[in-house]
Amino acid sequence: MSALEQELEQLIKHLNDKNKLVAKSFLSWLLENQLDEEDDLLTPEDIRAIEQGRQELMKREAIPLEDLKRDLGL
Repeated sequence: MSALEQELEQLIKHLNDKNKLVAKSFLSWLLENQLDEEDDLLTPEDIRAIEQGRQELMKREAIPLEDLKRDLGL
């Protein structure tokens, strides 16, 4: 297991059940929408997802990565 895989595993272990569901959903989305190395353009769906993420952050429905790292001591 690589260091990155171990780090991801530790992060997941510290999530509560609600956030584990969010993480699973996001990782599933990433797997379905992986970009080829040559494909670096944002699609309309990508732009909508980014905007939705911003709105969720503004409404405090999501936790900023920096806050999560601080809470986990990373």
